[in-house]
Amino acid sequence: MKDAGKREFFIMIKKTSLILAAMEFVLILGFAVIAGAFTFTDSSNEKIIGDRPFKRIISLYGAHTENLFSLGLDNEIIGVSKNEAYPPMTMKRPVFSYHDDAEKFIPARPDLILIRPMIACAYKGLLKELKRAGITIVSLQPRTVDEMYSYWKELGMLTGKEKQAGKMIEDFHKEIGKIKSILNKIPLSKRKRVYFEAIHSRMKTFAPSSIAAFALKTAGGINVAEDAKARRGTNIAEYGKERILSHGNEIDVFLAQRGAMNHVNIRKIREEGGFKAIKAVRDSQVFIIDEKIVSRPTMRLLDGIYEIGRILYPAYFNDISSFLKKRTLTRADFAEFFVKMMNIRLKTPNYLYDIKKRAKTKHKYGDFKDIDYFGDRYKYIETAVNKGLFNNVKKYKFYPDLPITRQSVAYAVFMYFDLPDSFASVAIKDVKDSCPLYSQIESMVSLKLMYLNKAGEFMPENPVSGKVLFQMLKKAAELNKN
Repeated sequence: MKDAGKREFFIMIKKTSLILAAMEFVLILGFAVIAGAFTFTDSSNEKIIGDRPFKRIISLYGAHTENLFSLGLDNEIIGVSKNEAYPPMTMKRPVFSYHDDAEKFIPARPDLILIRPMIACAYKGLLKELKRAGITIVSLQPRTVDEMYSYWKELGMLTGKEKQAGKMIEDFHKEIGKIKSILNKIPLSKRKRVYFEAIHSRMKTFAPSSIAAFALKTAGGINVAEDAKARRGTNIAEYGKERILSHGNEIDVFLAQRGAMNHVNIRKIREEGGFKAIKAVRDSQVFIIDEKIVSRPTMRLLDGIYEIGRILYPAYFNDISSFLKKRTLTRADFAEFFVKMMNIRLKTPNYLYDIKKRAKTKHKYGDFKDIDYFGDRYKYIETAVNKGLFNNVKKYKFYPDLPITRQSVAYAVFMYFDLPDSFASVAIKDVKDSCPLYSQIESMVSLKLMYLNKAGEFMPENPVSGKVLFQMLKKAAELNKN
């Protein structure tokens, strides 16, 4: 009886172990399913529930598209909205619009379409048809920076890129920390007072809680319209000409965003009736900045903050000290050095003018295959190319890591500055007058911006150091003033 009892006891233990193992497997499986599930309320107050990442996504807003690529998605993005130019991969995707019929969307077999609340309100019929076809519609548009972080997390949930979304937030915070370190060097008494225009025709500014106002504040600007009230829960705030002019003598810098809402230029602002009462207008401190880098909830908001910083405090935000130590500058180094030292406004791509209307044989913004358009160098390279600082630019190759040559530097300085004429005759032994860059080289040598060696040679293919370039640009700027 004792042996039989032991046998039954061990059988019972074995069965219990199997049951517990099965339960553990079920629990693990259950947690795996839960881990892939998500629930949140979108910007149009719709509850979004899912249990797996979406794999065929159409984005109807440029910021959504940009963030999807920043999260590391590629083939999952099967459609974008019109006139998108960044990142360059967007231009290889089929274009969709909320003006299209449902029949345009459905054959593409999207499982997710990302929109904004504006579309949700104005195109309910289209969205109803798309939902009836089994397509998930999610409306997202953050109004503040805190909402931007939540928005990035929601995009991460929708696409299975939660870790990448967390990394975006972490990287953004790190860059903000670097900017704060720069600002700590600027005395409070030296901080600039700024009016930031949102819509010129209606004399509107930004709500103090908006992303654009955050960009201004983070860059060290003091917002003179801090008392503005948001209009119907948007980022835009009523202000009016009378209130702007009441701050006239306080406004050190007049900054205006340019984009779909604000087709404005510096001349239009300067010539606005009564604006001569504004200190910034009288002092020629009126600047335009692309709305895509100050109002959109993407990582390029950092570019906007740095750009505002470069406008307000160029001596602090245009650090070129690392280049001064280099004995040989690369072409990428030269582009960044030149753009920073001369405080040239960053070029951001405009689809209509920089892509659509540009000749197919010419380089277009985003064409370079040897440049990382999610890195940091591309913005300086494309800006320098756009400014005409490089001769004979290839359509798809920039060669960023090759040394910048003396003849290329001569060309850039000659083209950028309005240098005085020099009638001194210069004999250059190693550059023939048939050379395409002869006149530029001759001018640089005769003005003593560049020198020949003892043998009378220019050495056009030799590299240039950071210190030499610094002295050259400094002297060229002085000649340009005179």
